[in-house]
Amino acid sequence: MQFVLSAFQAVHRKNPNLIELSARPWLFELGVKRLADVPNGVLDDFARKGIDSIYLLGVWTVGEYGKNLDRTTPGLLNSYKKTLPDFAIEDAIGCPFAVVNYTVNQDEIATKSQLLAFREKLHKRGIMLYLDFVPNHSAVDAPQVEQDPSLYVQGTYLDSHTQFENGFYYGKDKYGNVWPDTLQFNFFNPDTVRARISDLLEVAKVADGVRCDMAMLALNDEVEGIWGSVVKPQGYSRPSEEFWQVAIREVKKIHPTFKFMAEVYWGYGDALINLGFDYVYDKEGLYDKLSAGNLDDIKSYIKNRGDKINIGSHFVENHDEGRAATHFGSTYAADAAALVSFTLPGMRFHFQGQWLGRKNKLDIHLRRSYDMANDKDEPTIMDYDVLLPLLNDSVWHDGTWTYKEVEGTNDCWRLMAWTWETADQSVLVVVNYSDQYATGLVKLDVPNGNIVFEDKMTGAIYNKEGAEVRDQGMFVGIDRYWASIFYFKK
Repeated sequence: MQFVLSAFQAVHRKNPNLIELSARPWLFELGVKRLADVPNGVLDDFARKGIDSIYLLGVWTVGEYGKNLDRTTPGLLNSYKKTLPDFAIEDAIGCPFAVVNYTVNQDEIATKSQLLAFREKLHKRGIMLYLDFVPNHSAVDAPQVEQDPSLYVQGTYLDSHTQFENGFYYGKDKYGNVWPDTLQFNFFNPDTVRARISDLLEVAKVADGVRCDMAMLALNDEVEGIWGSVVKPQGYSRPSEEFWQVAIREVKKIHPTFKFMAEVYWGYGDALINLGFDYVYDKEGLYDKLSAGNLDDIKSYIKNRGDKINIGSHFVENHDEGRAATHFGSTYAADAAALVSFTLPGMRFHFQGQWLGRKNKLDIHLRRSYDMANDKDEPTIMDYDVLLPLLNDSVWHDGTWTYKEVEGTNDCWRLMAWTWETADQSVLVVVNYSDQYATGLVKLDVPNGNIVFEDKMTGAIYNKEGAEVRDQGMFVGIDRYWASIFYFKK
């Protein structure tokens, strides 16, 4: 295996393959205490699978307040027992998004020097490191609560559901979701903006990219809508620039290759791209349409997204969404959703346990999911063993992607297709995202003469006459919830 020789040679590939690992549960599952103890073979395996980036969730210091809340609140305990039927109190580890400060969790994960050493190990394998940034709030027991209380939204104590006992407001969104282990930052205060950028710069010293939690909550429209009635009477006014516009500009002045990925909902994805984000969650686009299953909607979205398909983080599961094998109704449908999501341009976002076909959710408040040893599905393991090495090929990163129409038969509407092309390699992807076998024809711009098509999903080889493929189309027959990935040379 060819590894990158030094951190300075490590570069971000286009259309990267990223995997999200929840740090403390990952270490627990590996049976090690700290990042320094992660076997080199585990990292080698990620490199062999073509992983370009690891998003290591939850490395920052979390406080005792949140952990105690997790372990003493009846409603939370009941929810954990539903997720993890053999739950024990030590399984509750506190929410990683209730951050005390942006120093590494030394008690459970690593020292700063150990994190940097881990990052260097990744770089030598050509893998980038993404970490968290939580813009909207801090932990209740963060030091700046006492050191600089003006950074927070606060007022006269009125409501225990939305406020801490000192009058500080808990973090929340516009739909009334309240996070009582956190306190809300006031983004209309210039001092808060500066402090948050300072935290981001600390992240950029030890990472190559950042996943920004609920990134749209820092937008001026959302801050005004949720908190304007509280902070405006206190003399705070809407800034002339968006927080992200300023923050990304300042970070990239010092770290020009640093990448920003946004967790985003409520239709704000394109707005965040315009403010400088490199990737945004494709939750409300591709994921939701695949979940609904309407083929016309899925095809229309992919065709009409244009170049913006490149900036989507495409996933079939992550720590917020249900396991793919459960969410999509079967391992077959989950595999088909993955074959769509990960053969398109953009970030190919995988999650811990996804390749094993896990069905039980890994709650970020817990150190493990239910029955990890046996919660897997062999067909899913086999499918990813085929797909992941393919996605490491340069054609998927440096090639030109083109959507193709499937025509010619009564059931061709069940199929969708696209090509990837470089100067020396061409790929045709045809996916059947439906519950019945289907056939169709895909016209390809190929020369006359014999063209050899190898279906990498099965190993089957087909010899086709170029003129026929160009004028009539490449005939394909695809089983339900499956795909063919044909490699060919023009």
